[in-house]
Amino acid sequence: MEAYLYKYKCPGTWYGNYEGLRNAYTSGVLNDKQAVEMGKFDLKKSNNFKDCAVTLLVKYKLSIEPIKTYAEITKIPFSETKSKKNDLNLD
Repeated sequence: MEAYLYKYKCPGTWYGNYEGLRNAYTSGVLNDKQAVEMGKFDLKKSNNFKDCAVTLLVKYKLSIEPIKTYAEITKIPFSETKSKKNDLNLD
């Protein structure tokens, strides 16, 4: 998985600008132009910001690695019938 840290600057609705830093994640491989477009889409989807300037700051390669397993892991059902899978809620 790849992640991009980017800086954005968006015009305000009535005055001023909205500025900040955000992360965007993707499971694919993007070139820089695609990453900027993904950042703009991320801003539009999350905050409804339009016409934003996006500047890439850092590209990360993310991986998850287990460090410690706790005893409670044994209480998670790893195999369920198909009808029960639809009822599984992770929240």
